[in-house]
Amino acid sequence: METIYYKRPRLSKPSMVAVWPGMGHLAKTAGDYLRRRLNAKIFAEIRYYQNAVIYVNGLAELSYVRHRLYASPKHDLIICVGEAQPSIPEEAYRLARQIIRVAEKFNVRRIYTLAAYPNDYQDTPGVYGIYTDERLRGLLLKQDIRLLEGEGAINGLNGILIGVAKNRGIEGICLMAEIKHTNIPQHFSSKVVLDKLASLLGISVDTSYLMKRAERFENLIRRRLSMKQEYEEYLKVDEKNLRYIS
Repeated sequence: METIYYKRPRLSKPSMVAVWPGMGHLAKTAGDYLRRRLNAKIFAEIRYYQNAVIYVNGLAELSYVRHRLYASPKHDLIICVGEAQPSIPEEAYRLARQIIRVAEKFNVRRIYTLAAYPNDYQDTPGVYGIYTDERLRGLLLKQDIRLLEGEGAINGLNGILIGVAKNRGIEGICLMAEIKHTNIPQHFSSKVVLDKLASLLGISVDTSYLMKRAERFENLIRRRLSMKQEYEEYLKVDEKNLRYIS
């Protein structure tokens, strides 16, 4: 695992947003959308080497997963977008520590991670949150973010990163938006969680395009479900009309 720097952006005491692929493509969709809307530029990447080599026509190269780091000096923000999460907890912890080293290098004051919360919501996805410092509780409640009650666990880097951040004196918040489908892009949920994140960061992000994408996907899903129902009804009618001769 190594960190490669391409340049050093001018930042003051930035916040950091870190996302990885996950259920409903929620986090990575939101992170990629955010960096594009803010015109954030890549300044570094962390390479996590895998236990394999890849080859093309016999030529072998080391295989690694990239975790790209983008900066928006105008918004005093770092955005980390990873290609994949390590499958082994120890490796996820190592990667989290590597990201925290970058955060400390630029005096990051707070880290946000994003995740999905599977739930059959009615109209608008709700957004839940956990935090690493009691001082952040009121901040989340002010944005109508529901706090997770009782006891539980946040798996993967979404949870590990803010836990490691806490141990290093950096505040951490994990925002989770409700999703209905785990294997279909949930653009509406990405929009909702991004709206909350933007409010917490104190920046303006136009998420209208995400809403349009969400509407297109919803219409596509409705059409497919309608076609499936029509086909099932056709099969039922067809079975009734069958005649057997013996």
